[in-house]
Amino acid sequence: MRRLKCEKETIILTNEDDGFYDVYTFNQSLQKRLRAFAEKYPDDCWLKGASEDGSETYMIRKGRLSLNLRPPYSKDRIHKATERIIEEQKEQSKDS
Repeated sequence: MRRLKCEKETIILTNEDDGFYDVYTFNQSLQKRLRAFAEKYPDDCWLKGASEDGSETYMIRKGRLSLNLRPPYSKDRIHKATERIIEEQKEQSKDS
């Protein structure tokens, strides 16, 4: 059965008593990263199971997985970055 994109979830489950995260995902990029991590650190991460529909579930030791929350860029930072890119493009076109 083919799934819609909105049905292809990534779910991270844990509880306060357990020392592991249970990561269920359809995301191919995340699967690839977890697979590589599991190969390199088999005591900290391993494939728990895979399904025919393309999902994989990994167990990963707490402390090995983090969420990185990033605040949005300020308008000033966006403006300065845009100006820098335009200047670099002008320099490259002069050199060509």
